[in-house]
Amino acid sequence: QGILVRTAQITRKVMEAEPELKIIARHGTGLDIIDVDAATQLGIQVTNTPESNGPSVAELTMGGMIAAARKLPLLNESAKRGDFFFKTHCPGAELTGKMLGLVGFGDIGRRVAQIAALGFQMDIAVYEGHMEGKPVPDYVRLVSWEELFRSADFVSLHIPMRPENENLVGKREFGWMKPSAIFVNTARGKVVCEQALLEALESSEIAGAFLDVLSVEPFSAGHPLLNQPNVIVTPHIGSNTGEALARSGLHAAMDIVSFFRGEPLRWPVNHVY
Repeated sequence: QGILVRTAQITRKVMEAEPELKIIARHGTGLDIIDVDAATQLGIQVTNTPESNGPSVAELTMGGMIAAARKLPLLNESAKRGDFFFKTHCPGAELTGKMLGLVGFGDIGRRVAQIAALGFQMDIAVYEGHMEGKPVPDYVRLVSWEELFRSADFVSLHIPMRPENENLVGKREFGWMKPSAIFVNTARGKVVCEQALLEALESSEIAGAFLDVLSVEPFSAGHPLLNQPNVIVTPHIGSNTGEALARSGLHAAMDIVSFFRGEPLRWPVNHVY
């Protein structure tokens, strides 16, 4: 009657195979593994845990920005081979005083903005098109799509994977970015045109990237973005902390319990009852 799912694909076929199924609780935030439209048509409630992984993903985003700006992987490799003075050919950049452009301002984007503004004295620009009805902190400036990419020293994505967001950032956006800018994606790989990102990195249109997600996961060792010296890739670890996993599992279970008790749901995705 209920499914609590972390990574398995819950398709229409899966749902139809169990006629008693009433609720699917996603142990995480992204809904790309669940056919929500099919669930709604079949009268199945879907929930997720949007308040569980904010601190972990926000901290990883900031850590990735620092690692990319200071070129830590290259310097780590040089240290391991005993090349102490490689650093003279590999200067980094500070975050302090730079502009961070955010695409998406949900729980994670808001946390990133707060850390960056209050902890690093960064200027924060947020794409205005995603801000309707949302409160705007006094340290945030709303800007157009083009201005965000043209003016930011760091661009960080915090939007879900929906059909309208597929390949949202591509050749045009990378062409707008500064040659010194760093691109960060801890959202979903498919919101970026990876070929355009690869070309921008190879041609030095942008300085570097930190990517916690790629369009196909798990990815192979031959993925071209893995072999770029100015790219850091991690295997989708944004919520992979003990604290976030515990919160996420608890929140998913809480809504299952609430559902079968007939109580209001905390994090409903659709509304079928």
